[in-house]
Amino acid sequence: MSASLISSTPCPECRTPFHLAHGSTFALPDPFPYGTPHFDLLAAVPLLVFAPASLAEATGQTVLNSEAVGRTPDAARDVPRISRADAVTSLGAGVFGTSLMVTSAENIDIVQLTRVRSRFVTAGAGVLLIVCGLITPLTRLLAAIPEPVVGAAGLIIYAVIATMGFGMLSRENLSHGTNGIVVALALCVGLLPVFAPQMYAGLPVWARTVFGSGVAAGALAAVVLAAVFGRLGPKEERAEAEQAGAGSAP
Repeated sequence: MSASLISSTPCPECRTPFHLAHGSTFALPDPFPYGTPHFDLLAAVPLLVFAPASLAEATGQTVLNSEAVGRTPDAARDVPRISRADAVTSLGAGVFGTSLMVTSAENIDIVQLTRVRSRFVTAGAGVLLIVCGLITPLTRLLAAIPEPVVGAAGLIIYAVIATMGFGMLSRENLSHGTNGIVVALALCVGLLPVFAPQMYAGLPVWARTVFGSGVAAGALAAVVLAAVFGRLGPKEERAEAEQAGAGSAP
């Protein structure tokens, strides 16, 4: 199918034509597209602040991924490995000017929906993505997919992510004590960037980067609140937490 045919075919639902950009057939990524790298402390501060939120997200997703494939979760063993792999991959991604590499909850949803648990399938999907990135007509064809189609697929995936989150919260006793308060306040902080996107407009750039992301802000709020209530909460709950920690210790 030629590019001119695709670009002239209308979409009945969205009533807008497909537009397939023109270009070469094969292309390699350019290393250091933004120039020679240099260390900038001011630019690194937002990333340093974002790192704890990313680690918290990786911890939860590691546990969920282990459960999705029928494996007993071992966060103390697996999370450091995954974090190191993300760090190494992010360094390589920086060479080609792309974003940091982090764990993705969408992949866990695909495992649960398809029940395909083979690591070879995951490696094959990675190879396919590399091929699609190198063969530019495939990339342009994917970019021509109508937005309603992409939105519908994303809606299903993120709905499954929300369901997984509810499942994790259901393991905690939220009927009394401070757990419910921590969850409620963390949800409020995480939803603020969605319902009030201009709330942090007057803050510095690094603060807008952190608090403007619902995931990062909610994760940081949950960690801080849990630590505060763990120190200042009711004595009965602190004693129960200490007993639980002692019972889970090897």
